[in-house]
Amino acid sequence: MKICDLQTHGLKFIQEDGLFPFGSDGVELANFVRGGKRDRAIDLCCGTGIVPILLAGKKGIPTTGVELQENAAEVARRNAELNGLDVTILRMRAQNAPQCFAKGVFNIVTCNPPYRKAGAGPRSASAGIDIARGEVEITAEETVAVAAALLGDGGRFYVIHRCERMDEIMYLCRSRGLIPKELQVLRTGEEKPPRLFMLMCRMNAGDGLKVLPERMIYGTTADDYPGMKRGE
Repeated sequence: MKICDLQTHGLKFIQEDGLFPFGSDGVELANFVRGGKRDRAIDLCCGTGIVPILLAGKKGIPTTGVELQENAAEVARRNAELNGLDVTILRMRAQNAPQCFAKGVFNIVTCNPPYRKAGAGPRSASAGIDIARGEVEITAEETVAVAAALLGDGGRFYVIHRCERMDEIMYLCRSRGLIPKELQVLRTGEEKPPRLFMLMCRMNAGDGLKVLPERMIYGTTADDYPGMKRGE
């Protein structure tokens, strides 16, 4: 087990060995979200809970996390308890969330989804890692459909994904009434091409996309955080 000092707002984070570690993409996504205690967010495919912890711990947003894998969901619950946050973790398929919550209950939906298309890339020795990395249990199309089903007019969908799939994600969002409103591209090195993008869409909004300045990010896993330490 590892306990990470997130270096903000006194937040700590448990990461169990063998589970997919949180990375800078989850941290960046949480930082990209605007909101506060009057909002209500749901994070799809929350893993061990980095996005819900940061949304609630840094911004005061009451957040529900949805995670399919039992071991990851349990660690997410422990992270919420460790920090005493207004975070609820549900173990369930993200595709079932619209059956559990009325449309408009949440005005923010976030997702750091699996990046690889189904069948793409090498398989790992861990089924859990494969689920986190690739579209084994949920596709991009299903993720967008769930967000659209949960959000009422004006609700915001925040997603991070690989640049190579930007056109696909934007198309899927628009096809469900989620209109792209803000875009930010991220790169991991001066000499490297842009790797990730973050997109904010509003449900049934008017046209008009704001492109934010490109940003550089460093560190891709929890081990890159200076406060990481081993725990019991």
